[in-house]
Amino acid sequence: MKVELNALIKEWASYNVNLRNLSENSVKAYSLDLKDFLHFSFQESQPVLKSDLANISSHTIRLWILSLRNKSVKASSLSRKISSLKSFFQWLENSHNIFNAAISNIDSPKKDKKLPRPITINEIKKLFRAFENKKEKQWIISRNQAIFLLLYTCGLRISEALDLKTDMLPLNTSVLIKGKGKKERMVPIIDIANQAIENYKKHCPYPISNSEYVFLGIRGKRMSPRSFQKALERARGLIGLPSSTTPHSLRHSYATHLLNAGTDLRSIQKLLGHSALSSTQIYTQIEQKRLLQVYKSTHPRERVN
Repeated sequence: MKVELNALIKEWASYNVNLRNLSENSVKAYSLDLKDFLHFSFQESQPVLKSDLANISSHTIRLWILSLRNKSVKASSLSRKISSLKSFFQWLENSHNIFNAAISNIDSPKKDKKLPRPITINEIKKLFRAFENKKEKQWIISRNQAIFLLLYTCGLRISEALDLKTDMLPLNTSVLIKGKGKKERMVPIIDIANQAIENYKKHCPYPISNSEYVFLGIRGKRMSPRSFQKALERARGLIGLPSSTTPHSLRHSYATHLLNAGTDLRSIQKLLGHSALSSTQIYTQIEQKRLLQVYKSTHPRERVN
């Protein structure tokens, strides 16, 4: 029996969205990974036999992985691509009775373990003020500062902040956030974040009440993540912060500063919306690294030449 590759990919994507509740961005990335592999294996996206899918060889898989490494694909990206491949063929076995032994035996490369790079509280203060660019309109400045505070004081992802809808206002003391995989969590809101949103609403030239989303772009439509990323890039450049200072690093800073202040890991896990505590435990490694640096710079024996 012949099958059409693109049709299979679309069917798998639909399964990931509707049954696995994966985000659109994740499904798009996984589908691109899969297209890359299948088009490498069969050259053309034309109908192939079911037996062709079942008989993709270890040699073909190794050549594909080699081609990616020759393109300097990072270990973390390669690991995701292989994970996409395994997930698709697992679904293929369950849904279409097509089994490929070679793919089920692929070993994923070890990921480069990189700790998040939070910024200091003093740098947070400087970065907040750095948005006050005289070349920008006041409502743009107020908007960017409000988003900045939501990322840092609430630990939101940029997508979560930009997904806030006007019917959720005022946020009051907490807000229900729908995060990755449509998982919900209750996030506390502090006064300074609420005040920043009210300040943005006051200056915004578009009637917020007539919009579905709180944060708007220069044309009055829902603001894109890239718009805030660019604003943050300009702000960090003004005060000399590294390129690792991204919207997501503000979330890391939020978690790290909570841990430093004595918040327990379980609470931080809930606030961030992590499914597993292991995802949150990375922040203890950051704190251990910081303590080691403090020890080495202050202990008398370490300072002896």
